[in-house]
Amino acid sequence: MNRAVYDERSPGNVVPTSVAEASRAMAGDTTLSENYAFAGMYHIFDQHVDEAVPKVQFANDDKHLLACCSLDGTISVCQLVPTPPVVLRVLKGHSRGVSDFAWSLSNDIIVSTSLDATMRIWATEDGKCIREIPDPDASELLCCTFQPMNNNLTVVGNGKHNLHVMNISTGKKVKGGSNKLTGRVLSLSFDSPGRILW
Repeated sequence: MNRAVYDERSPGNVVPTSVAEASRAMAGDTTLSENYAFAGMYHIFDQHVDEAVPKVQFANDDKHLLACCSLDGTISVCQLVPTPPVVLRVLKGHSRGVSDFAWSLSNDIIVSTSLDATMRIWATEDGKCIREIPDPDASELLCCTFQPMNNNLTVVGNGKHNLHVMNISTGKKVKGGSNKLTGRVLSLSFDSPGRILW
């Protein structure tokens, strides 16, 4: 029987390889252990105390801006720097829990999906709801993601096993942009060029 042998050396002096461009950009001249080690609690945002928080995500290329959605029906946009961290705004409008959200590439828009069978488009600058779009199947919307090369298009997944490509400017489903799957769609992710959707 073959057994895996693990290197006992500490990874503290290892830096990302040249192949790991994203990690190198984040790490700079510091070691992996300095960048990825847990070093205590920075701040606790406690505005969603009664319901679960299904997702927390930093804004694109911005380590100072963070958002989280909650099953209480809201999304919080938080600023981490300058200290102390603050909740900039709470996006309210969904009548049921928010299951997922996504930042646009430029971070000026957040799209959210909810168990109330709607997706909403939010302006991050002022927290206003720009548009409410009902699910084409009138089903709970469970996940969403922006198409990386065209932030006018968002893909949503629902509880009736369907994927839909939605145009957020018109609020309509893109012709031919639907697909029936074998189960509920709980998570979505594009590759960087936006050609492959998982």
